[in-house]
Amino acid sequence: MGLLFLTCRSVFLKLKRGMALMEGLYSFMLLTIMVVRWILYKVTDVGEEEMRDTPGYKRYLIGSWILMIVIIALIWMIDRSEPYPLWPFLVTLAFCFRGYMEWKHIPEARRHRVSMILATISFSFTGLMILILLLKY
Repeated sequence: MGLLFLTCRSVFLKLKRGMALMEGLYSFMLLTIMVVRWILYKVTDVGEEEMRDTPGYKRYLIGSWILMIVIIALIWMIDRSEPYPLWPFLVTLAFCFRGYMEWKHIPEARRHRVSMILATISFSFTGLMILILLLKY
């Protein structure tokens, strides 16, 4: 019973110290990226071509899987109550990789523009996390 009380107390103290703020920022980042991606695909003419129709699809798939596995593993390992700029930076790398591969293999589809805009937004969240980290310590 005492262990349960100490566990509940530590959870309450983490919540009190701003855990909800950082988790909210991570959630806001993901929501912003999803909404902006949806809007950009509706507004811009991205064309009909797909990456799977290109010779570079295998490299694109392997690189995307590696980056996504690293990002998902990091999500499970980090303490989301603290600012970790590495996580949004890896998301930025994923969008940059995607944009580069789209630009190289299907430039006429102009999908790379959407990916690069999303990389810029993700990079701004990386800067925000670094700023929070510098102001905190």
